[in-house]
Amino acid sequence: MIHKYELITCKIFFTALVFFIFTFHTNCIAVSSGFELKTKYTVIIYDNENILKKFNKEINLGSLSYLLRNKHSFTLEDEVKNKIDVIVERVESILEMFPRALLFSIVLMASDGDVQIMFKNKYGKRVDYIAFYCPKDKTIYLSVRDVSLGVLAHEIAHVIIDHYYDISTPSKIHEILAQYVETHLKD
Repeated sequence: MIHKYELITCKIFFTALVFFIFTFHTNCIAVSSGFELKTKYTVIIYDNENILKKFNKEINLGSLSYLLRNKHSFTLEDEVKNKIDVIVERVESILEMFPRALLFSIVLMASDGDVQIMFKNKYGKRVDYIAFYCPKDKTIYLSVRDVSLGVLAHEIAHVIIDHYYDISTPSKIHEILAQYVETHLKD
């Protein structure tokens, strides 16, 4: 037999749970996210398979392909996961920074216009970026139309720097180190 107080407690708990789920959902990344692909370090969020295919095509490892030699890619998703993980590890190696519990998101967007709208929504400023890292979200937003290995490595450098230090690093230092990664990516 359920007592009146137990019923009230259950109603309060259920109402709080619904409120929490609604609040969490509305505060999440404000992009449509049809699919998620989880790797060792990141969750890649994308709308459709064509965006993932385009992203995979644009991220050409070139002389760094040897880093995939012990990885098995049976599907498009496997290939993307393997590429992202080796790029993250390469950037960590270049920076000599190996943060614990590295976990971040990458949102694949169709164009630079989408990236620029996202930046304006988050920061209230107009920019001409093709990609950016948002430390608050621990998320990289990037245009698959404009992405390259260097751009992706640059943004991942921002992630690693952000996760490595316990305090906020000055933006100029962030940018210098991220550019250093781009310059030395294929050394």
